Amino acid sequence: MFKKAIEAKSHQRLSGADRKKLKRTIRDRFPRASDADIDALLPPKAEITVSKFVNRVHVYGVEGNFPMFFDVDGRGSEIFPTVFALWKVPEMLPSFILKGGEVSQFVIGGADLMFPGISIPAEGLPSFLVGEPWAVKVPGNPAPIAVGSTTMSTAEALKAGLRGKALRITHYYRDLLWESVEGHYVPNAGFLEDVVFEDPVFLSSAPVPDSSEGSGDSSNQENGGVDSKEVGELADVKDPISDSHPTSKTQLDSDTDTVEQVTKAAGGFKVTENIAADESTTVVEEQHTLSAKDVDAYLDKCLLQALHTTVNDKDLPMPGSTLW
Repeated sequence: MFKKAIEAKSHQRLSGADRKKLKRTIRDRFPRASDADIDALLPPKAEITVSKFVNRVHVYGVEGNFPMFFDVDGRGSEIFPTVFALWKVPEMLPSFILKGGEVSQFVIGGADLMFPGISIPAEGLPSFLVGEPWAVKVPGNPAPIAVGSTTMSTAEALKAGLRGKALRITHYYRDLLWESVEGHYVPNAGFLEDVVFEDPVFLSSAPVPDSSEGSGDSSNQENGGVDSKEVGELADVKDPISDSHPTSKTQLDSDTDTVEQVTKAAGGFKVTENIAADESTTVVEEQHTLSAKDVDAYLDKCLLQALHTTVNDKDLPMPGSTLW
């Protein structure tokens, strides 16, 4: 939509009636946004302007400030928030979460979002219809990086085996609409020049995320599970880990049991600070009650836990010092 530079043919202020019509359209199209959210984006006493482009796109914003919405055909039926609006109201749209931050370089490079590039929650694919506006986020970063419209419904996506295009991207961070704004900015430190990663501040203050929403999938190979044109497109959507290292359900259950056993065992350890001199001998003796065989067994379980919960396929091979 904004991949090429296009001159606006006119700029004008909206009349009172047009302002009300615009807000009604926004309220109907984005039911997740409250009246307070809409007022935060288009303040009641501020002048609202519209820029009309030769390709029929209309861009709405606060005079002297950032663009907040754009209309694909100028008819109000396909209106979307800009990334500036989504950075103010991140939950205005439902969002697809990418499998990893490295996939974002393709989205902000102008590619459409493909289903294999999306992290599917444990509860399954969310419900959506064709033509709905959705945003795109990177795991661990609350600020959306792009917006677009769905190309198929949930039922159609499942029938297609989660192949094909999920979202037709209409606007993204670092496209010409973002760049054309004087004083354009980024919402947090995760937004780099050609890729977006997790926000360190958000991660430090947020609870531990569900693995279904925040973890990158091992199916991302050299180019993050995407080809050079469309995000997430793979020649084969089979999990490469499953193909190269077949894992039975029994083995997965065993891994889960191992994690639980390690967690229970670790829960029994106590850390005591400022141990008195006369107590130090007793504590040392207690710490050496484990036999060498027990220690080896715990180290084996810790290794399995790390491989099961932390180490990704792309991290291997790695030096032993890094693993420790």
